[in-house]
Amino acid sequence: AEMKPVLDLLRKSQWRWDFAVASHGASFHAPQEITRILSHSLDYANQARLKVAKVLAVHGFTGDVPMPDISTKGKAQAYIGLDMKQKEGDKEKFLNTVVPEWIKKAKAAGRAIDL
Repeated sequence: AEMKPVLDLLRKSQWRWDFAVASHGASFHAPQEITRILSHSLDYANQARLKVAKVLAVHGFTGDVPMPDISTKGKAQAYIGLDMKQKEGDKEKFLNTVVPEWIKKAKAAGRAIDL
């Protein structure tokens, strides 16, 4: 219950961040609006940081919160438990089995272009 306001702020922040960065052309076509939305995202995230610091302080913790090392894509994938060798194997299998079937069906239906 103590974390609900923090999680709500993080959700608001994430929605705005995702909206802004997922719209690939928005930063070109509407840079001021995207900057405004991103600034709101950062503001919500900062508000969440302040609230979580208060929650931690109430419970007697005033030190730095230990954070995992997610400085690289590989480290982040490992931290969240992705088995990248399995994922890469699954992708390879998909590319070698499913995609050729799609191409075969498209050619048979006259909807494929030979490249």
